[in-house]
Amino acid sequence: MNHIPPYALVIAIPLIAALACGFSIPKIILLAKKKRLFDLPDNYRKIHKEVVPNLGGVGIFFSFIIVASIFIKFETFHTWNYLVAASTILFVVGIKDDIISLTPNKKFAAQILAAIITVYVADIRLYSLHGILGIEVMPGWLSIAFSIVGCIFITNAFNLIDGIDGLAGTIGVLCSFALGTCLFLQENYSAAYVSFALMGAIIGFLRYNIAPARIFMGDSGALFIGFTISVLAIIFINSFDPSQNLLAPFIHSPQGALIFALSVLFIPVFDSFRVFVTRIAKGNSPFKADRTHLHHYLLDLGFSHSNTVTTLVTANLLIISVSLLVQDLNPNIAIVALVALTFGLFAILYLMRKARLAKTELIKAKLNINTPETSALYTNGKELKVSTKNVSIPAVSPEST
Repeated sequence: MNHIPPYALVIAIPLIAALACGFSIPKIILLAKKKRLFDLPDNYRKIHKEVVPNLGGVGIFFSFIIVASIFIKFETFHTWNYLVAASTILFVVGIKDDIISLTPNKKFAAQILAAIITVYVADIRLYSLHGILGIEVMPGWLSIAFSIVGCIFITNAFNLIDGIDGLAGTIGVLCSFALGTCLFLQENYSAAYVSFALMGAIIGFLRYNIAPARIFMGDSGALFIGFTISVLAIIFINSFDPSQNLLAPFIHSPQGALIFALSVLFIPVFDSFRVFVTRIAKGNSPFKADRTHLHHYLLDLGFSHSNTVTTLVTANLLIISVSLLVQDLNPNIAIVALVALTFGLFAILYLMRKARLAKTELIKAKLNINTPETSALYTNGKELKVSTKNVSIPAVSPEST
């Protein structure tokens, strides 16, 4: 492969991965239907109403691993075997959870093991916070602990946003494309190939996952995708070299690289952090499923799955753009700016949803609609039509805001 120029490979690799995954997914759907391996609707937290196979992660994982292993140069990515081992652990645990269901503790233990292999054994960890909270170079123990916690959190963040058709996959494509482009411009070609192989595999899967989805990625896909992206983000931050002129006009310093990487991950990270804090504040487990994610809020406003995905990806792109504008500020001020922007967008969403909920409850009260059967209709994102009065009532989840 040495005679093939890198710019040709960054086009060929995602294309090959996409074709490989796109070819395998129909076979996986057929197998899942024959063996009755479905994700069953629960009429509350899960949005879909039909039984849908949830083994899309199988196609993504093998397409990604095979294509990346063919094209990377091991002498420049000598820790690739550790990343494969860690990703395989998460894939196996994820597919077991998709088929027979595992307790959160067992999945969490697998995530810890995968993070330890990557951070401690492979030594892929964040060494400096570049002035955030006044911390520059971190002591060894803090660097390891911080990196392990960060990898686990981002892994779970991707798993948690996998709630509607196309969302986790589209965010995964955005993150892998952004990080892959930066790694390529930094001339860290092997890591860039890994990122583009992941992007291509997800694109091949998205053809069958865009609403209405024919297959879900399941935990077998979401866990290893989130983990791999977290590792790629660390590699990009550590490999940033301001002397590389191709990237320097866009990202000016290692501090800017850290802020940019955080902005790429900001939507899943913000949503997961907000949901965890809300659940704990209510006295619940942070892993207890509910309908308080950003995509649930948008669905309650009447957005379709596709419009919800478009809205969240647009918000993520806005945050990335702002990160490039504030990267030269004090890092703490830059982080505050990103958080303030995100909370501002969320506040608008929250108030719009609250107003719609109040309007719906008022109409229900006027029509004296109080039966449990009728109330259940308000959780499915469609309209309730009352023909006797020719009134159309927008559906809104009845949960407390």
